[in-house]
Amino acid sequence: MAIDRRLLYLLQRASRAAVARANTRTMEQLGVSATQLGTLAHLARHPGSSMTDIADLFDLNKSAVSGMLSRLEKAGLVERRPNPNDGRGSLLFLTDRGWNVRASAMPLVKRATAEMTDGFSAAEVDVIYRFLNAIVERYSEDGEATS
Repeated sequence: MAIDRRLLYLLQRASRAAVARANTRTMEQLGVSATQLGTLAHLARHPGSSMTDIADLFDLNKSAVSGMLSRLEKAGLVERRPNPNDGRGSLLFLTDRGWNVRASAMPLVKRATAEMTDGFSAAEVDVIYRFLNAIVERYSEDGEATS
């Protein structure tokens, strides 16, 4: 079998396939999408993030993020609190239920990672991570990898 060497095409296809699989599993098992789960993970590490922070993290427009956050809030996973430095803005925090969903997701994320890296040696997996992190750092708007 010949190896496809169209890098941009493969990155796009791999991303779509991985996210589609993750969405199916996270929706079935946790009731949240992969992006919603990513938002919960980000808020666990960065409590008090803004909607703009989330939009930048996932490269989404603010209206898409607003809808997603409204769904997370309605599900009782995230709460908005007034931003003391911006009367129009709010800061985002996980609720107890949000923390529980995030914790429940960890085995699912580990299993998905193991499936994606199955058949690769530890050294090859290190190269994959180094490669993907380098792309994020080189091509992100701020020049830093996002979390």
